[in-house]
Amino acid sequence: MTYERILGLLLGTGVVGAAVVAGLAAAALVRRRSWPYLLVAGALGTLLVRFVAGVGHVHGSLGAETHHLLEHGLDVAMAALVIAAVAVTRDVSGTTGGGP
Repeated sequence: MTYERILGLLLGTGVVGAAVVAGLAAAALVRRRSWPYLLVAGALGTLLVRFVAGVGHVHGSLGAETHHLLEHGLDVAMAALVIAAVAVTRDVSGTTGGGP
């Protein structure tokens, strides 16, 4: 099996997996309709965008520098969204953790 086929298989599997996870997060968001679910759904959506960027780079429609910048920017966005979801959840529940 060639490198290109393995890469294509991995990217294809990643896109399908990320789409399923993002879809489940969107379904949970529709059901719960809360800020933490919106933020987590957005964070998981960045995974899907990262794989799509990878596919775009492999197919030549996205340059290496743009691909690199986009992926690292999405990493930062994902981390910020997860941290925001945790912060919002702590504010909503009224707990700061560590106490009885």
